[in-house]
Amino acid sequence: MKMIEPNLMKMKYFERAFMESQADRLMSKLNIHPDIKQFEIYLNSHLDKSIEYEEGFIKAAHQKSTFGIGLRLIGTEGREGMTFTSDYSERALEQIITNGIKMMKAATPNPDFKSLAFPSKTYQKVEGIYDPSIEGIAIEDLDKIFDPIFALKQKNLAPIGLSGGFSATLGAVHILNSNGIQNYELATNVGISASVNLLRDDNFGSGFYWQSSPFISKINADNIANVSYDMALRGLKKSPIETGDYPIILSPIATANFLVDPILAGINAESVQNNMSFLCNKLNQQIGADLLTVEDNPHINGQIGTQSFDDEGVATRPMKIIEKGFLKELYHNSFTAGKADCESNGHATRAGYAGRVMISNHNVQMEAGSRKKDDIIAEIKKGIYFDYTGDSPNAITGDFSGLIMHGYVIEDGQIGDALLETLIGINLLDAYKRIEIISKERQWVDENYMPWVKLSSATISSRA
Repeated sequence: MKMIEPNLMKMKYFERAFMESQADRLMSKLNIHPDIKQFEIYLNSHLDKSIEYEEGFIKAAHQKSTFGIGLRLIGTEGREGMTFTSDYSERALEQIITNGIKMMKAATPNPDFKSLAFPSKTYQKVEGIYDPSIEGIAIEDLDKIFDPIFALKQKNLAPIGLSGGFSATLGAVHILNSNGIQNYELATNVGISASVNLLRDDNFGSGFYWQSSPFISKINADNIANVSYDMALRGLKKSPIETGDYPIILSPIATANFLVDPILAGINAESVQNNMSFLCNKLNQQIGADLLTVEDNPHINGQIGTQSFDDEGVATRPMKIIEKGFLKELYHNSFTAGKADCESNGHATRAGYAGRVMISNHNVQMEAGSRKKDDIIAEIKKGIYFDYTGDSPNAITGDFSGLIMHGYVIEDGQIGDALLETLIGINLLDAYKRIEIISKERQWVDENYMPWVKLSSATISSRA
């Protein structure tokens, strides 16, 4: 099986000159309509390649190209019309303008709308976000990448299930609006994952791991294979633990998913303004321990959350989300910023040219501590090593009660048996205040650079 090579004619859709010319064509047609007070043109092109494997064999390979134009029209009293097309013909461009005007005129007035985004004073040029090899990569190029994962089948205790995949995305965006914004960026994103199932003496263990980067050369398949296999091996022996309050060690995965992701969702200004966040009314208040500092940094070389501007064309910038336990900023797009009478801080995002404008994060880092993770674990007489849960907290109250899908008992300073059907319960604001120690080591989990974190306690219950 060979993945289809990209059509070179279609690659023009990713080129800056082509995207600019299409935006200019559409803009020239918009200028003749007096009812339009402001407009925004968003061009987005994607080349997506994916591979699925099972039991050491390629199961399926897919390739898909998408490209199109999204149009936002603003009329009087903040009325907004949004349309899109994947057809760049004259007729299609005229049609989305016609449809957009109809939707704009029929829209409900929005008194909270102030303006579309304005150009930023400066834009930081970012590096390390584009891998040109992604354009022409074929299935044969991936044989050696998967070798360490497929080699798990040769172990003495071979997996009874071995699956996962590869994905690669080439994406280009060009944004132009009536306030003078005109920006273009090209980026890639590559990911590989492995899921391993083991069975020994009727005992079942599972493990998974993944890695993502803008560059395929940065993916370490040996590490993906080893971590996922070792996790499954540890899971073969499971033990319950008495219900009670225990100190908790969060791995970087747990720190990212359990501690930090709810903060990133909670500081979405749209959620805060609609009273749908557990961090409502917490701005400039202390929400966590003094050693908790979290930064959003969109300018880190070679990371998937790196961008010079957001999906409205506003310059991105590093910002302290939490500083010494105090919540310092919310994520804004131009609409929420206008509503709050402040400037957008570059966190607008869209799900392609047909998507509405939303809010998201860039690269997020928790400040490291001064202690080695092994030393922190060694001091725990009885506790929990928490790696992953598939459950989510209540976004409004911050309450969490969920299953620890991957976690282990810590006994006399050593990580021991996997946990058997064990639940953890805690309110997130309590969890942030119970942060006791942060490790000096950190690891990347997608766009998050996270340490190991010790919570002084959380309520744990397990089936006896």
